[in-house]
Amino acid sequence: MRLSVDVGGTFTDVVAIDENGDLHVRKALSTPHDQSIGVLDGIAGLSRQLGTTLEALLARATLFIHGTTVATNLLIERKGARVGLVTTEGFRDLLEIREGTKADRYDLREAFPQPLVPRPLRRGVPERVRWDGAVEKPLDETALQRVLRELRDQGVDALVIGFLNAHRNPSHEIAVRELVEQSGWQTYVSLGHEILAQEGEYDRLSTAAVNSYVGPGLKRYLDNLALRLLSSGLRVPLMSMQSTGGALPVDQSVRHAAGALTSGPAGGAMAGAFFARQYGEQRMVTYDMGGTSTDICLIDGGRPLERQKTDFGDVKVVAPTLDVTALGAGGGSIAKLDHGGILDLGPESAGARPGPACYQQGGVLPTVTDANVVLGYISPDTFLGGRMTLSRDLAVAAIRKHIAEPLGVSVEEASYAINALANARIAEGIRAATVRRGRDPRDYALFSFGGAGGVHADMVGRELLIPKIVIPREAAVLSALGFLSSDIRHDLSAPVGKPAPRLEPGELKSVFDGLEARGRALLAAEGFASDRVRLVRMLDCRYHRQVFSVEVPVEAGDLERSDDAWLVRKFEASYRTLYQHVHEDVPGFVDTCRIAVFGMQPPLVLKERPAGATDASPACRGSRRVYLQAWTQAPVYWFDDLLSGMVLKGPALVDSASTSVLVVAGSTAVIDPLGSIHITRERE
Repeated sequence: MRLSVDVGGTFTDVVAIDENGDLHVRKALSTPHDQSIGVLDGIAGLSRQLGTTLEALLARATLFIHGTTVATNLLIERKGARVGLVTTEGFRDLLEIREGTKADRYDLREAFPQPLVPRPLRRGVPERVRWDGAVEKPLDETALQRVLRELRDQGVDALVIGFLNAHRNPSHEIAVRELVEQSGWQTYVSLGHEILAQEGEYDRLSTAAVNSYVGPGLKRYLDNLALRLLSSGLRVPLMSMQSTGGALPVDQSVRHAAGALTSGPAGGAMAGAFFARQYGEQRMVTYDMGGTSTDICLIDGGRPLERQKTDFGDVKVVAPTLDVTALGAGGGSIAKLDHGGILDLGPESAGARPGPACYQQGGVLPTVTDANVVLGYISPDTFLGGRMTLSRDLAVAAIRKHIAEPLGVSVEEASYAINALANARIAEGIRAATVRRGRDPRDYALFSFGGAGGVHADMVGRELLIPKIVIPREAAVLSALGFLSSDIRHDLSAPVGKPAPRLEPGELKSVFDGLEARGRALLAAEGFASDRVRLVRMLDCRYHRQVFSVEVPVEAGDLERSDDAWLVRKFEASYRTLYQHVHEDVPGFVDTCRIAVFGMQPPLVLKERPAGATDASPACRGSRRVYLQAWTQAPVYWFDDLLSGMVLKGPALVDSASTSVLVVAGSTAVIDPLGSIHITRERE
């Protein structure tokens, strides 16, 4: 049995695929003060659902992949470790100087970003490595020992070692780590060249600082979880989902903690890519609407798009990451009136505790979920399979007090406005994600998931004129399901820093061969034979004097060529795709060689649903009053009872133990063999 767990802001999702290919899911409330409690609660709940014990279920596991928000929360809430920085003398303020600007350079009142490492804990030591890797000034070990002793006395929890040009020659950074280990100081250490081996002093230092800031907390959590799982019967290593859409063993994940910042959204994107390949959709835009936020990702050619840089507020992280855009619009997003009396939504969320008002756990502020309960889109009786009864009366009271009465409208009108605003926010986020890349959202299929996504999907698709919407049966736990479609992945890079014409014959091949050997060695140590290894090679290239680079894909055959014509051709093709022109007769500049090595897991195979007639009435469970600018009765279908080929006409509702789907008038929903709902609308 393969197990995965995704911890979200409101719910913890558990997915299991047994030896027969049957899928089993469970949701439990997240426990922000200690996420491991929610994880064990969810697995225990699944074991009871399957008629077994927690110990017996864990003992059957052949794979366990976990995605967590621990690293993200530590960074966003600024609750990470007390970090000390050791850097080249004269460069201690690089973290504060940044790239010489603020997010809005024209806002004179905006406070300058505060670095993760305060100035008293940033220390310089005499040493200097030149741009070409030559040592200009040896490392002063006497000064270094004094600095390390002072930082230790100041109660530092973790260290960042970031020397100038260490990516060209890491010997000084390595020497610092060896000295720390010899001293017996058991502290978390990040070396800049290991976290990011490419040009850009601030990029390397900022990313390494984030790594040390979240690393100790992530290590404590994962070590604690692994120990609890082991004592409860787990017999396989715990794997941690990464922002790249790949998984890593816990020790590697802790070592590269900055790579776990968006592990949950990455799982959703991987699941979207899996379903895109199943349906032969070359272009798909996914949106995951959970309790706290909505995450958007583009799928092209069956693969999620990636990016190399991410800003978390005013903190920059340079690392491969699936290109997921987060919006502060989820089921728990709080609706309010701004200072001008205009309806607004989020980014504040009611979270898991106290949650929306309808949860009956002390929440008093209106949320998107409350609005959907009032409108009849969500059934109070089948939420979480009936394990949690929602109160429509409390939802009505919250919306009446905070929205309807101040605006002088009915509760239904206020609720409909909250729902419409959420739809507009999601549509605008998808529009931005596509149009800013020169893409037309009408060329994409919309893939909706997350517990709250199905209620909004049809409306969002209509606003964007997207022709087809797909909602999987596993929508509420899709990020966890996506973990099981992922492979083990290691990302490695090495600097080049040369114009293409100055590259020596075979130079790029030599660099890539070295990276490949390192990657294969890592996977071999994790038990992957050579026939279960897949490689993806990339170059970061730009024109001379440009700051930003573009990705250039590299095939193994390219590296066997005797000239650089292939490099020029591929660089110009990538550049033209992004900017619609190239600079004729100007040579490209190669910054970095990058490689991703994948240890391939057994493929994810979902069982197909039995085929049925087009008549969906056998799956109908009565009707419910819904508000669609006026009250109307809509038939209600049970998701698990819908068979392949069944057709629903809107308005209609589809309920399940973990989500609800609204099909509006003028739309038609068809069930496919995997149990997903495909919604199309009548031509307008």
